[in-house]
Amino acid sequence: MRGCFFFLWRKFFGSLNMEFMCFLINKLAKRNMSMLNDEILCLQNSSRQSQCLSCSNEQFCQSIDKYSFQSLLCSLGYIPMVIIVCIFACSCFLNVLCIGTFLQRNSREMGSGFYRLTISIIGQMNLTIIFCYFIFQRTNHGRLITCYLFESLEKCLHNLYDSLTACLTIERTFVIYQGLTFNKVASQHKAKLIIPILISFQFLSVFYELFYRELNQSFCVLKSSNLVLRHYQIITNVFYFLIPYFINLILPFVWIITLTKNKILLHQTNRFYENFRNVIFNYQHTFIPNLILVILNTPRFVSLFSYSCIQLKSYSIAYFISLIPLTSNLFIFVLPSPKYRPELVNFLHFRYRSL
Repeated sequence: MRGCFFFLWRKFFGSLNMEFMCFLINKLAKRNMSMLNDEILCLQNSSRQSQCLSCSNEQFCQSIDKYSFQSLLCSLGYIPMVIIVCIFACSCFLNVLCIGTFLQRNSREMGSGFYRLTISIIGQMNLTIIFCYFIFQRTNHGRLITCYLFESLEKCLHNLYDSLTACLTIERTFVIYQGLTFNKVASQHKAKLIIPILISFQFLSVFYELFYRELNQSFCVLKSSNLVLRHYQIITNVFYFLIPYFINLILPFVWIITLTKNKILLHQTNRFYENFRNVIFNYQHTFIPNLILVILNTPRFVSLFSYSCIQLKSYSIAYFISLIPLTSNLFIFVLPSPKYRPELVNFLHFRYRSL
């Protein structure tokens, strides 16, 4: 396996003092970081320019190309089971309140209500999959179920959650641009059409994984010798993460610019700063959800593109932070909104009266 290490070092760092290389290997040995026997895996990663120097048996997935997002266990293996149980219990309570809010008829006057309802349901389903993952993977038969079923489902639902938040952001952009001329009924029909199409597309895009997943040393990995399939996997995974991330990051600035220009046309005597401040203050409930989503996904974004391959502890923390929105839909989409807060109160009042 040292040959793999030397090969990677020469490939990416050129001619460097061999004594320093031996010194580094000895340091790794002192840390009990035994090298994987699968030298081909490292060579495959080096051919894909993963620069994966941490071919460690501490976690099998540490030597896998980061853009593949290969295993949920790799990302959450450092998180204690107690934390997972507490998060799941809290999320069940909060997401039920959120789902109940968006089931109110007044909450679904526009397509955004349907997007929010679906986002809340998908978020709870995703957390349920993660909770079941940790329960089932304690047995041998359970590991097979988690590898062939839960891994792909979690990946699909997480991508679907991000995509739906992007759809919600895009609809808000149309609302701001069109103003009073925005057609609420048409937006409902579009949402009812887009949501099932998006769900079907996401599930179909990961369906092939069922035939290429395998359990290797208790770790679930995707293995395929097909180069086209490898490239498809990398492109789709990065695409599903980056597109929603940048939509949620960039479009709020478009909202601010558009709303500020409208304010300037209406209040020409006011200075630009006053109009800008009024927009931020009056529409803060619109910007807060996107701000929260971007902040919570930024560590994952940074961890993916700041390292050559997955650094497990840093990536597990970043991935764990990206799961927070799944439990916080009530605080992201309901409580900041002056429109949906009364619907939440109505839902609670209705449930209290029905008891």
